[in-house]
Amino acid sequence: MYPRFCVYPFTSQPSADTLSSVRRIFWLAWRDLVLELRGRTGILSAVFFLAVMLFILAMAFGPNPQDLQRAGPGVLWVALAFAGSLLAGRAFGLEVEDGTLDDLLLTPGSREWIYFGKLLFQFALLLLVGHALLALTAGLFYLPTQNWKWYVLTLVLGSLGYAAISTFYAGMLARLRGREVLLPLLLFPLVIPVVLAAVRFTQGLAQGVPVTELLDWLRLLLVFDVIYVTLCALVFPYMLEG
Repeated sequence: MYPRFCVYPFTSQPSADTLSSVRRIFWLAWRDLVLELRGRTGILSAVFFLAVMLFILAMAFGPNPQDLQRAGPGVLWVALAFAGSLLAGRAFGLEVEDGTLDDLLLTPGSREWIYFGKLLFQFALLLLVGHALLALTAGLFYLPTQNWKWYVLTLVLGSLGYAAISTFYAGMLARLRGREVLLPLLLFPLVIPVVLAAVRFTQGLAQGVPVTELLDWLRLLLVFDVIYVTLCALVFPYMLEG
């Protein structure tokens, strides 16, 4: 069972009626993040696996800095996509293992807050892994660092879009056997627009294209984020009832 300090605050005093949905969202995300970082197994294994993958790909593309720089953005987002699929099951994995998913569903009020709490948790995990992968990719693939803030902004928007879909499907498949296999199959087709827009923007930055000529890709990424988060939040409560 969860440690005492991580129990749901909305199941004790003060009562659930006195707590806002925003507070529930942050408490749920914080509890999951603390437990994930305390265990460390999932996130460390993902980072180690992806770091090895980046190193192998850097060796495969050869010593030519231009070739490495050209391949770097694609490699970065492929690695992030793998990271998202590896970490997606963590959103509801602890709930299923400890039998606390029903406790969440029995909490009074609308269930959208469950989705947003898990989304915030997934988003935080992807950002942690993503920053580590971005630093490794910049070093191995000679990515220019003068536009570092734009790389980080793309990472934030791309991680949000990916987390929106992965959280939704993780909740839908939480009680099913073989969810680790089904989740990537359902996830990857829907995140292609997010990954494509992020790759094109990052690739333009790496090649020295002015940011003003790349903003359309960033706007497209933002549009997909808004659409995915909105639709998933609206459908999520009905999916849980089914």
